[in-house]
Amino acid sequence: MKIGHFVSVVAGQVGFERNVSGHIQVPLYGMKLLKDEGHEVHLITNEFDDNRTLPTCLPKDVQVHLVIDARKRQGVLERTTGEGSGINPTKLYRQVAQIKRICHEEQFDLLHLYGFNRTAHLAGGLRMMGLRIPVVVTMFGTFFPERFSSITKRLWRRVDAVVTATEYTVHKLEREHIQVTRIKHGVMRDIVAEYGDKPLEPPMRVLFWRDLTVENGADVTLAAYDKLAEKYPDIHFELAVRKHWNEIPDACDITRKHSNVVIRRFPYENGISLPQLLLESICVVMPIRDISINPQLVIVETLAAGIPIITTDHRSNPEIVQDGVTGFLVPLDDVEATTVAIDGMLADRQGTLEMGRRAKEDIAKRWNWDCYVSEIECVYKRVIG
Repeated sequence: MKIGHFVSVVAGQVGFERNVSGHIQVPLYGMKLLKDEGHEVHLITNEFDDNRTLPTCLPKDVQVHLVIDARKRQGVLERTTGEGSGINPTKLYRQVAQIKRICHEEQFDLLHLYGFNRTAHLAGGLRMMGLRIPVVVTMFGTFFPERFSSITKRLWRRVDAVVTATEYTVHKLEREHIQVTRIKHGVMRDIVAEYGDKPLEPPMRVLFWRDLTVENGADVTLAAYDKLAEKYPDIHFELAVRKHWNEIPDACDITRKHSNVVIRRFPYENGISLPQLLLESICVVMPIRDISINPQLVIVETLAAGIPIITTDHRSNPEIVQDGVTGFLVPLDDVEATTVAIDGMLADRQGTLEMGRRAKEDIAKRWNWDCYVSEIECVYKRVIG
């Protein structure tokens, strides 16, 4: 088959080629697997300037087609502001025309798009505007109820197939009477292989690796660190963070209060890498409130590296973390439960190491790419046939 894959904003900032969001990792690795099976895959993504570059995980020898970005981004890509402010109608018309032209000129058998509700709307709109090949949409998450639902329901009905990875998202879509196929995937980033055989220090770290925001539960993490730092003076309580427009104010105050609480900012100093930080950790703390993708890949990647995790009992997280077996699930906003979970892991280091071993085995068994190609091929054949 000859398959076009539409993934928005694949290009990232120069210097961040390995720091790639899950909504980009998953389609690019799926494209690689399809290519390995003999399919011809093309990437359609948004135009970018000299300050941005394609990620290292883009499969080699894949033809890339660039189209205009119809969304009003306003600094989102530079992480200096929020989610943007909607769609530019003129640019949307141009984007639809460009995608249709590429599909026609390349004679794709189908178009596979990846994203959230607006991506499904784009897919349905392409069909309504005369795209003659089937469209498949992989949904990383959903947002209902929708504005202008009388219009968006018509767009959803024009999508030929909807795919998603988690039961949580399946239920959300089925509640809206949208037929969906569940196809699980694995992780693309192998933290252990990425670090290689370089020596590691004994694990003496509790790690948070996410943006330093309320949405990611950084405030809960800081409060738990504050309660435990004096009790465990030999432990480094660390936060590995990226630049973000909405950081928690005065977060650095805790580092002045406790010498063993550290905030590291990417790119990290002294040649330290994220794989090193992660693999030298006893456990990871990630009390997320706002899950950006289902499953949340930072959680899957952590467990796949053999590091147990403390995260929230929220959305698709219970499908990933086996509570008390591969990590702990805590209620949203619960500083006390998060503190107790960290304390328990630090008090029983041997048990925590065993939990990490089970985590690695569990993710390898339940969240992998073994059946991805055969299952997505079935969807493709169904909509083409």
